[in-house]
Amino acid sequence: MDNPYLNISNLRFLIGAFQLTDIDLSVRQGEYHVLLGPTGSGKSTLMKCILGLYKPSCGSIILDDSDLLPLPPEKRDLGYLPQNYALFPHLSVEGNIRFGLHSRRLSASAEDKEVTIQCDAFQIGSLRERDVRTLSGGEQQKVALARALITRPKVILLDEPFSSIDEGSRRMLWFDLKQAIRRAGVTAIHITHHLEEAYTLGDRLSVLVDGRLVQSGRKEEVFGQPAMESVARFLGYRNIFYGETRSMFGGTEIELGDFSVKTSKKIPAGERVAICLRPQYIKIIREGDPIRKSLERNVFKGEVVSIFMLPEHCLMRFQISGSSSPFDLELKFPAYIKERLSLSVGKKITVALWEPSIIVFRGS
Repeated sequence: MDNPYLNISNLRFLIGAFQLTDIDLSVRQGEYHVLLGPTGSGKSTLMKCILGLYKPSCGSIILDDSDLLPLPPEKRDLGYLPQNYALFPHLSVEGNIRFGLHSRRLSASAEDKEVTIQCDAFQIGSLRERDVRTLSGGEQQKVALARALITRPKVILLDEPFSSIDEGSRRMLWFDLKQAIRRAGVTAIHITHHLEEAYTLGDRLSVLVDGRLVQSGRKEEVFGQPAMESVARFLGYRNIFYGETRSMFGGTEIELGDFSVKTSKKIPAGERVAICLRPQYIKIIREGDPIRKSLERNVFKGEVVSIFMLPEHCLMRFQISGSSSPFDLELKFPAYIKERLSLSVGKKITVALWEPSIIVFRGS
């Protein structure tokens, strides 16, 4: 990345039996960057290295051309929103927010103005005198974020900020949080294992697996083209298979046991690969309908094994004719498709793979 605002290079850190290994991470100024990964992947450990709570064994952390490693946490110009918000129970809402101003050494009138700006920004002016222990999870988050932003940090780090908030309230708070950080003009690094949260909030994403940063990029790239099998599995991709390649005219055929998949990608014959077939790109072909060119090389007949109705979509398991597996493919589609196509367990149907969506992981 050209001229990153925050640049982490070759960072290593060992804690117990766990190690962050050769972390390279770049974040642009003003970016909302999400650090994504399963529980135990090292996200919070990396954040604590950035904050100065842990000292890496090697590597560098450069923020706005300044080396952070020699600096104590309070000198790094970083804001922090911890997972449990860490509000001071003996202070009111205003007392908590005002606490963040201690390092800025402002006059009393300037402090009052800054507190009012933050309360107005988060629409919590009516809560200024409230005991923080009486607040809802969303209100506590706003107070903690106001306290972090009032210091005017260069970067704010958010550690699973929605983990204690119920699912129903979470989505609305996503937009409030990002809008507040955008309005403050602050660069953000947000860690989570929640996929929808990451996609909704992130401008760019980095995926951490087992202490290694395995992929970074625009969210569309990361979700649409995972770089390796471990990323695909974490992102919830179904239909991951292993097979061996053989050459064919116009591309490669991959033998997967009970069936094979054809792709225009040219891969040497005899290579062991993993492939990922995204469930939303497996199309149901209605009888009599023409088959598009991008689907015609991977058409399978079979039957519906099971259907799972979810609030916003439907998951269906499909067994290919002649297969020995309980099911071969999982499809995902809008719920109305089930009724439109009269889908039910045992129904004979035809499906096809949209060829551009086939992901091949080599070296598996």
